Amino acid sequence: MHALGRMLAGSCFTLALMIGVMLLTSRVAQANDGPALTRTLAVGPYIVQVNLYQYPPITDQAVQVTVVPQESALRLSGHINMLPGLGTDAIPLHAQLSPLNATSTLTGNIRMPVRGAWQIAVQLDGPRGSAEASFPIVVSAPGAMPIWLGWLIGSLPLFCLAWIIWHQLRYRRKLLVQHISELP
Repeated sequence: MHALGRMLAGSCFTLALMIGVMLLTSRVAQANDGPALTRTLAVGPYIVQVNLYQYPPITDQAVQVTVVPQESALRLSGHINMLPGLGTDAIPLHAQLSPLNATSTLTGNIRMPVRGAWQIAVQLDGPRGSAEASFPIVVSAPGAMPIWLGWLIGSLPLFCLAWIIWHQLRYRRKLLVQHISELP
């Protein structure tokens, strides 16, 4: 009984440790965590910060983008052009930027359907004229399977081994009780 209790406690500790590692390694930067990538661009006369809320972007998933001008009094409008880079077989895409509430921040969503190199071009219109600036990003493909499923499959042999050991200890204990009861 004592060995069984130690084994059960060890199995529970191992399971808790694996769940902790799984939770720590599966974090992805999402919109509520703040920007995953921030680039400061000089778009003509405007200095802006472009924030991507997931980096690297995953193919065919919407990524929130905000454009924050350095001068908060500026009222800008514009759009984002997503241009495929060398070796990326895709067409140019466009996304509109709209004001966030009543602030000078512009927001929009971008979605690129093909993995590879892309050029994000921010085109802004404002009181000082129109201008455009760009920066490169790499869009990745989604994982073959969710991280939690990979951990579950990878840890399955450990759980099976723990079950076999537990079952054998129970069987051994039952045989010992039976042997002791048969003694004269």
